[in-house]
Amino acid sequence: MKTSRRRFLRHTGIAAAAATQLSWLSGYANAAFDDDYRALVCILLAGGADSNNILVPLDDERYGAYAAARSDLALTQAALLPLRTTGQVQYGVHPGMVEVQQLYDAGNLGFVANIGPLVQPTSRSQYDAGTVSLPLGLFSHSDQIAVWQTAAAGSRINTGFGGRLADLVGSQVPAGPVSMNISVSGTNLFQTGDQVASYTIDVNDGVRTLAGYDEPDNEVFSRAVDALVAADYPDPFRRTYADQLRRAISTSANLESILSTAPASTVDFSAGELSRALQQVAQLISVREQLGVTRQTFFITIGGWDHHDEVINNQARMLPDISRGLGEFYAATDELGLAENIVTFTISDFGRTLTSNGRGSDHGWGGHNLVMGAGVAGGTVFGQYPDLRLGSELDLGRGRFLPTTSVDEFYAELALWFGVSPDQLSRILPNIESFYSPSTMAPPLGLFV
Repeated sequence: MKTSRRRFLRHTGIAAAAATQLSWLSGYANAAFDDDYRALVCILLAGGADSNNILVPLDDERYGAYAAARSDLALTQAALLPLRTTGQVQYGVHPGMVEVQQLYDAGNLGFVANIGPLVQPTSRSQYDAGTVSLPLGLFSHSDQIAVWQTAAAGSRINTGFGGRLADLVGSQVPAGPVSMNISVSGTNLFQTGDQVASYTIDVNDGVRTLAGYDEPDNEVFSRAVDALVAADYPDPFRRTYADQLRRAISTSANLESILSTAPASTVDFSAGELSRALQQVAQLISVREQLGVTRQTFFITIGGWDHHDEVINNQARMLPDISRGLGEFYAATDELGLAENIVTFTISDFGRTLTSNGRGSDHGWGGHNLVMGAGVAGGTVFGQYPDLRLGSELDLGRGRFLPTTSVDEFYAELALWFGVSPDQLSRILPNIESFYSPSTMAPPLGLFV
């Protein structure tokens, strides 16, 4: 009944008003963490993806502004894949993103327009006058990629949104044999908490094990390792190292054993980097009951998006892989009966300039990210898509757009969906009340139905 009601509302004239009430009253877990499984899958497009060519307005007037500003970086109007929209301006997506188009049209994917890090709500006049606090290291790769992971635009901290989320949630849900936070891309700031660290798996081989340990041809080595971790060291540093190594070996063996029971999937994941990473994530999710977990986060980095040149050619090569990976992963979660229980979203260092530097684009600020899941109020562009005419209200120069949706608002909505109560949001997002009052009777963006 939940699914049929959601889809009915989505395709009727009362969808917008009704979906907001339903999401706030029943779609969020709010104050308690129930037994339903929920997972967040964060995909970092590292380098600053040029989202101006991912989501493009199709109506003649706004497309004309896009084409005039983009010049040699503009996609042709005929090449764009039109999105099915009701009551909104028509948009299209990059011609290589067929699966994204299909997911959007089916109501299982949406876009968050012109989102970026903010310290406080900021107007163009405040920016020009220098009377407002700005994110640290604005337009810098290292600073902005960190801010997207920490959700702390005005300060440098060593914990991330996913890490603080796990710190809070970890005491309220069952603990499994591995961390709630699992990375397919190594150690990352997003999943680093005060108490919780991420567990890393390999994009190709899955569980990482100690090379040579417990292999038939390495019996001597295996006995030596066993003796190393079993010794009683008076030195605290050696003792700690031995303890950590012992736990790592035990955890890897346990997880390998559990994954050997994973159900076979009919989804044929392709060879792209994102597809391979998401295949690992899908396999881990398939054994969630054996792991005894009800909440998880996953982190994936796909690099190579700093396109100061050859935007058109690079995106034609890279975006189809992203789209295929998302389509395959959604199909796998649907096969598991968990498409409503998993939210996948993209982040990137920053948006890029709308104007061309001569075949490429440069560092910007606001950009467009996608969010996917059967529980998402898909088929929607959330937030305020900017006026693409150069010199418009949000244009800081060369089509660098001042964000109109903050990272804090977006993450707050994800945290509420995950089960965090409104009065706990500030523990995860210390600056949230600059943008959103947890006591309000409406969600920050209305991402969920």
